Amino acid sequence: MTRWVVDCPHDWQENKNASPRSSFASALGKSRRSPLADGSVPPAALPITADGITYTMAQETSWIDGQHFAVGRWDGSLSIFAFNESSTAGPVISKAVNTPALEGVQMIIWLAPGLFASSNDDSSVVLWSSPSGTWSDLSETAVLNYSNDLGVANSGDSIVLGSSIVLAVGHANGFVSIWIGSLDGRNWKMSSTVGIRNPHPTNPWGIHNVRGISLVANSASDAVVVAGSEDGFITLLRLPDGQILSQTVYNPDAQRGINSVAAWGSNVLVANCAVGPDDKNLWYYSVNQQDWSVSLMDSTNLRVNPSAPQVFNFCAIWGRSHGQPCFFSSTEEGALWMGTVADRCLNVLGYEIVYGNLGSALAFNINGNLVVVNYNLYEFKADTSQIAEPDLHTERISLARGMSAE
Repeated sequence: MTRWVVDCPHDWQENKNASPRSSFASALGKSRRSPLADGSVPPAALPITADGITYTMAQETSWIDGQHFAVGRWDGSLSIFAFNESSTAGPVISKAVNTPALEGVQMIIWLAPGLFASSNDDSSVVLWSSPSGTWSDLSETAVLNYSNDLGVANSGDSIVLGSSIVLAVGHANGFVSIWIGSLDGRNWKMSSTVGIRNPHPTNPWGIHNVRGISLVANSASDAVVVAGSEDGFITLLRLPDGQILSQTVYNPDAQRGINSVAAWGSNVLVANCAVGPDDKNLWYYSVNQQDWSVSLMDSTNLRVNPSAPQVFNFCAIWGRSHGQPCFFSSTEEGALWMGTVADRCLNVLGYEIVYGNLGSALAFNINGNLVVVNYNLYEFKADTSQIAEPDLHTERISLARGMSAE
């Protein structure tokens, strides 16, 4: 919400003894009687003083079950929407709350049916639950507190290992915290924190935000996730012990860091900001599950304007269309991009402008539904068949139907 303060200049006052309110009303009355009657150009300013603005762009969106997705915004709001199977109406809001710290929501992670986590402030993560499963009774279940040396939660992913839920959280100061909770969503404790900073950041500001974490592989007892950081590191990390398996600079010539990562088995997408005519803003890597090294397969620059000096790729995710694996990406030119991977190469199908010059948060679920969120919410149907069990991770698409793990 924007608040305005009225400031009436003296030359608006016909009677210097009149109150500012009556003088303002008199001047306003004149403008209503003869707007631009003399053919003059109106001034490009108003007699008011800006007193603040709330920025409501979406930072994050994530599916929390097969029908509902959560949207986190810069204003600290967290809203739950139901996907609307209609060609004429968009998503329907189910619940809206504010995070306890009233800070921008940068992370939303599915944990279990009726349970998810979100960022809160630079020293805590909030757990939310819906006992009914409808999300209309959304309530705060717990707060996971940690040292503010780690920084706010920027990203994360979760996996069930044995009788526990394991949550990996990427933080603003270049750390990953690992949490373990029971299958009923209780008894959470931090098991370890891992520093994954690049000592020579690819960005000129020396920042280390961990912008993406995504599952690569898992067994009954452990799992491996890939993390992507603003300092340029692609890190392979084992859960739950937190051992670093490999670290690689995504592009030795990069001038910016990583904005998001998405893994589909050993296939990893990395999004960044391309600077200059020769840089790329979407990269495709393959993970060797023997030594956990990463190899570059392909890269491309997603930009509508070929002469743009730089193009920010906000988000890259995997999806499915017509039964085949595909990817979606969102760039600062307001474009939603789509493509496929064949023979270890990126095949860009094209783009669609969804909103102005602004990147969007993206999420794809097991029912083939895609949501695109910036200031507005857009929904798309990309695949018509359910492609995983509904009680499993609602964004985790089975490898069995398209892309190999290797």
